[in-house]
Amino acid sequence: MELNITNMMKDADEMQYLSGSVAELGDRAGQLTWDNSKRYAAESPLLKPEQVEEARDHFRDYGAWSDNEIDAWSESDVQALVTQEVAAEIREYLDYDNYADYQLAAEQGSASGRIYLSATGEWLFFLGF
Repeated sequence: MELNITNMMKDADEMQYLSGSVAELGDRAGQLTWDNSKRYAAESPLLKPEQVEEARDHFRDYGAWSDNEIDAWSESDVQALVTQEVAAEIREYLDYDNYADYQLAAEQGSASGRIYLSATGEWLFFLGF
């Protein structure tokens, strides 16, 4: 599933507040990034309503949650999880000097390569494996 993340890329320097570590944000990093991701996702949802179930299935593949847990997530929880995942990938992207370096790293297997720039200038994210 492709998601348009152009607006998130415009805010790229702020992604640590959606996906930051304890080392960066302190002991409350998990709660802080979750609260921020829920707020961000409510204001700028990445998923259309018809994509929520596909996103749930994506997270099932992680093996970190039971089907019952995933089925109990609200749509806003799923939106926030996707927002956090995209934020983490944007932070990875920022480790590179430019898009060409990121693409090369992805081709070599040292970057995920899930972010790409479309021919129309929009930033897209592939939610999947």
